[in-house]
Amino acid sequence: MINRRILATALLTNFLPTTVKTTMRKKNIKQFGKTFDYLKNPDLRKKEIGKSILLVEGAAFFGEKFEGIDWENIIFRDCEFNGAYEIGPRTSTNLRYEDCRFSGVLSFGVAKAVRFHRCSWAGAPVMFAEKGSTDTVFESCEFIGASADRNQQGTVGSEGEVEYSRCHAKWFNWAGDAALTISDCECESISIHTDSRANSGNDFLSSKVRIERSKLRGYFKMTATNLQSLAIQDTVIDNLDFSLSKIKENVIIERVRGGYLNASAHSMGKLSISQCQILGRRKNFSFEVGMDSAEEVLIEHCNFGTDPTLSVGLGAGRPLEPNEWSTTPKNKYALIRNSTLPVMDASWLESRHLRLENNTIGSVDISNSRIGKLELSGNTISREVNLKGTHVKESKIQPLTKSQAKLDGSNIKLN
Repeated sequence: MINRRILATALLTNFLPTTVKTTMRKKNIKQFGKTFDYLKNPDLRKKEIGKSILLVEGAAFFGEKFEGIDWENIIFRDCEFNGAYEIGPRTSTNLRYEDCRFSGVLSFGVAKAVRFHRCSWAGAPVMFAEKGSTDTVFESCEFIGASADRNQQGTVGSEGEVEYSRCHAKWFNWAGDAALTISDCECESISIHTDSRANSGNDFLSSKVRIERSKLRGYFKMTATNLQSLAIQDTVIDNLDFSLSKIKENVIIERVRGGYLNASAHSMGKLSISQCQILGRRKNFSFEVGMDSAEEVLIEHCNFGTDPTLSVGLGAGRPLEPNEWSTTPKNKYALIRNSTLPVMDASWLESRHLRLENNTIGSVDISNSRIGKLELSGNTISREVNLKGTHVKESKIQPLTKSQAKLDGSNIKLN
C-alpha cells in the first residue's frame, strides 16, 4: 500500500499519474505465465517450488497491481517498472534488481537485504522502501532528474536504512530516514531527505548520515534535516550546506577538499574538523559554523587559504540582543590549532573556553563576545586582533603589538 510519505513526495515533484507510459520494449509481466502467477500469489509459489530463487528477466511491469504481498528470493534482471501506485508489496526480502529501469510512483514495502545493481531512474520518479527497512543497497546505479528545477526532481530511498555505493546522481533527491550512507559516489546538485515531524509525527526518526570517498559537485543540500549523527570523510565538495539541520550526536568532517562549507547547524554534539582544505567562496565566506551551537568544537590541521577577502565565520555573525546572551553558553570548549585561516571572524561568540594554538592567521575578530576563558598561544597573526567589546572571566594572550590589539570596551588585559 502506498503510504502518506510517497503520496506527499509525488505531489511535491508534480508527478501526474496520467503521464506515465510504458515503453513497451519488453513483454508485459502478465504474459509470463507461471512466473506472473508466482509474483501475484506467493503462497502458490511456495507450494509448488518452495523458497528457491525466482528469476524474472526482460519483463515490463505496467498496468498490473502488486500490492499487499510478500516478495522473497527473487532476481529481477533487465526489467522495466513503470506506473502510478501499482507496485506496492508488503515486504521485500532477499531481492536483487539487475540492470532494471524505474519510473512513476512505486513502493517496495519493508525491505530486507535488497540490492539494486546497475539500475536507473530518470525524470521525477518517487520510490521508497518503507519504515523498518534494513540492508537496502543501491550499487552502481544512475539517478538523473528532469531538470535543475527542484519541483521536477525525483526522490528515491528508504524510510529505514539505505546505502548508495558507486552511484551517479544529478538533479535528484536521496532519502534515508534511519540511516543513509553515500560511498564512492559522484553527485551533481542533489539533496538528501531524512525523516521529520511533518512526515511521521512526534516519533520521527533521526538519521545517521555517512558520506565517504565521494565527489559532491554543484550544490549538496542537507537543509531542514533532523539527524542522529553526521560523518563526511575523504570527499570533494563544491557547496555543502547543512545549516538548518539539527544533529543529536557528533559531526565528524575529515579530509574534505574543495569549495564552500556551511556547518552552521541549529544544534549538534561535538564538531570535529580535521585535515581539510576549504577554499571556496559564498559571498565573503569559505567556511561557516556557529560554534556556540555545538557542545565542543575541534578544528585542526585545516587550510582555509590566505585570501584576505575570505573569512572563516565562527561566531553568531550578527549583533545579539541583551536577552539573547546565555548565562551558561552551550559551547563548553572550542579549540582551533595548527590551521591556516585568512580572516577568522568569531564575533558575537559565546563559549566557556576558546583556545587558538599554533595557527597562521591573517586577522582575528573576536569582538563583542562572552567567553569564560580565552587563550591565544603560539599563533602567527599578520594583521589585527579585534577584541573590542569582548568580556572574559580569564584570559591568557600571546604577545601582541600595540597596533595589533584592539581592546576598546573590553575587560581583557594583555599579558
